[in-house]
Amino acid sequence: MRLLFVFCSVLFIILGGTARAHPHVFVDGGIDFIFLEDGQLGSIVVTWRYDAFETLYLLSDIGIIPEQGADFTDQDRALVEERLGEFPSDFDGSAHLTVMGQTVSLDWPRDLTARLVGDRLEVSFFRDLTTPVALSDTGLQAQFYERTYFFAFSLTDAPDFIGDNGRCSGNIDPFTPSDDTQDLTDMLAQLSREETPQDVNVGATFTDTLEVTCNAA
Repeated sequence: MRLLFVFCSVLFIILGGTARAHPHVFVDGGIDFIFLEDGQLGSIVVTWRYDAFETLYLLSDIGIIPEQGADFTDQDRALVEERLGEFPSDFDGSAHLTVMGQTVSLDWPRDLTARLVGDRLEVSFFRDLTTPVALSDTGLQAQFYERTYFFAFSLTDAPDFIGDNGRCSGNIDPFTPSDDTQDLTDMLAQLSREETPQDVNVGATFTDTLEVTCNAA
């Protein structure tokens, strides 16, 4: 594992940013929902699992070399959570919620936790709804993307509903490529790691969607 870690780190340095066209980072995961005592949706939990290459890159930058088949030590976990818990000022969330076409405002991420799942780094963090939302008479749509498509997000985890009293269910509608999106994909493949697509919200084109419905209490 240590030799693989060193090899991949050196390979990344040699090849530089042009080696990986858009998207550069591949992440799968999911969104869980936490309800308040009054039945309103109060928070979500977002989970990301980075691809193995990005895992090596991120951990190398922090100075951590994981042991094969092992989770973090307590010291390493604290370092990872401290570093990755400092979200950049342009962070756009990856999870975008709408109710009846209206964007649901989310507070800044909090309480990030990290672990290793095989050779992949997994992080989870909370986002509180700025204003709780009642879902007893309307559905919610959650889309999983990063606007510049530097990160390619995939919704792969079935959602958990915490405190909903069994009222809610979710269905994941994965992104389906088309001729139009293939043309866009080919264009994005020509961009280097440092270049940004002209469309400032291009990631929304490739989004997976989670449809959430809740019955009345």
